Amino acid sequence: MKKMILLTGTKGYRPGFIAGNFLRRYGDKYNIIEYMSDIRDWNHSKYFFENFDFIVHLAAMAGVRRSHEEPELYWDVNVNASKKIFDSIDNSIPIIYASSSSVYEWWLSPYATTKWAMEAIAPKNSLGLRFHTVYGPNSRTDMLYDKLLKREVSYITDHARDWTHVDDVCDAIDICIEKYDLIDVPAIDVGNGKPVLVQELADHLWPDNNLPIKEVTGERKNTCADPSFLVQLGWKPRHHVLD
Repeated sequence: MKKMILLTGTKGYRPGFIAGNFLRRYGDKYNIIEYMSDIRDWNHSKYFFENFDFIVHLAAMAGVRRSHEEPELYWDVNVNASKKIFDSIDNSIPIIYASSSSVYEWWLSPYATTKWAMEAIAPKNSLGLRFHTVYGPNSRTDMLYDKLLKREVSYITDHARDWTHVDDVCDAIDICIEKYDLIDVPAIDVGNGKPVLVQELADHLWPDNNLPIKEVTGERKNTCADPSFLVQLGWKPRHHVLD
């Protein structure tokens, strides 16, 4: 029998591309029910979840730079709304939720702080996935990878990022569902563990771009996942950003 999953993040406020891609990639394997409303309007009790095997909570406000402009919105969506979900579950059902690599330096941005807070309030029967710079089909239009493809970038930074393809992220979610009983940690990294400089990616996607390097504050200098836990579960990334 197919596992029944409640999935947030495909509808409502700022539909996310990870949730949409997970639905596309695993909609036939699982019986996935999309949560259709804005998660800030969540008002369900634990009885709402009686028929579900998992909740995959991917609805969120993403984007470090925008969070500096709208910190209250990020807190309301990522923390307050998530707390409603966490409190209503009451450890009655496993939940896998979207965290971020930003938690390793959570003080650098409002976005990072919200993800750190999510991990702090998450119930015991939960798993946070610390996604590392996800890219791929149907991504947000303000993401650097997408903007480089469209040549809509006026500068680059000297950062290095652990770019992770959204299909690999979806595969990680799938493995965590299937092998949830083997996971005894509250959060794990999802990423290749092979960072690539922003400048190197820009040169790969946009040869002879001549983009100037600009110093940017309020975000991590370098990101690098430790995917060893996922690898032990059987996960292996199929994509690399420079392929």
